[in-house]
Formats: sequence, structure tokens, C-alpha cells
Amino acid sequence: IGSSTGGPIALQQIIPKLPKLSVPVVIVQHMPASFTATFAQRLDNISKLHVVEAKDGDVLEGGTCYIAPGGKQMIFEKIGVKTRIRIISETGRVTYNPCVDVSFASISQIFGGKVLAMILTGMGSDGCEGCSLLKKKGAVVWAQNEESCVVYGMPQAIVNAGIAELVLPLDDIAGSIVKEMN
Repeated sequence: IGSSTGGPIALQQIIPKLPKLSVPVVIVQHMPASFTATFAQRLDNISKLHVVEAKDGDVLEGGTCYIAPGGKQMIFEKIGVKTRIRIISETGRVTYNPCVDVSFASISQIFGGKVLAMILTGMGSDGCEGCSLLKKKGAVVWAQNEESCVVYGMPQAIVNAGIAELVLPLDDIAGSIVKEMN
């Protein structure tokens, strides 16, 4: 899941409604470094999923939700049959730290089409390139609808690019994720 402006409120309406999934959930929320650990803890307290701020070296596990730490990039590497999170300093080539495009591009290299990617409310177009890479590999891509967004920039970018398979109101996202995972 990628989000920016309005994302914390949207995520608080989605993540607590999800059951403990058999797959990992990865969130890239544009947020300063000083806020991501507290945000992860707050979501963890109200969710069935275990929610953590991602740490360098974490191994992706089902039932856990990993939030990219603010001010850094979250990428992934395959280690045998497992996937490990790498947290790196900003690359200097991107506007956002964390950046949805950077994380989604990394995910596409490992999981290809076995991904449900979602872009929520936010300014700009971060996530469009990453979703395009995922879509080319067969992944499912969804966007939050304009009416329920605080800012319709990021979702609009993937809708306008013809990448989004579904455009959903915020209230329907959690239920749709559960249906898709079944």
C-alpha cells in the first residue's frame, strides 16, 4: 500500500478491519522519521495484524504489516526462500523518503505478479511507476476513489495511466482485500 496526504487516517480505516492475513502487508506512507514508529505502534494496538516499523534485516512474514521508516527507503531482497527487508538511506534520486516507486519496483523484482498493490490518497504521482512495473508482471493494482481521498493525486495518476483495475471508496477497501486474498 502506498499513500501520502490523508494516508494515516485512511490506513487507520483499512488495517484494523483486516483479519490476520497469511501474507505480509507492506506500507509506504510519506511520513517524517519521528512519526513512523509511533504510527506503527498505534495501528498494532487496534489491529489483528501485527504492525511494525520495518527494520533493516526483517524477514517478511504472513500476518505482519511492515511500515517503511520515515526518511529512508525500504527495498527487498530474496534470501533463499525468504524475503528480507533492507532499509537504506535516501538515494538522492527521488523526491520522497520513503518512496512508493522504489519499494514497489523492488517488490516487482521478487514477487512479480503475486502482488495486490494499492495506492491511497496523496499528492503527486508517487507509486505510478512502481504500479506500472507490477502491472506488467501481472500484479493486481487498485486505487482509492476521488470522493474518499483527501488529495486525489497519487490514485489519479494510476487511474489516468490505465493501471488501476479497481477504483474503490475507502470504506470498501478492507472488505475487497479480504475477498481478493480468498
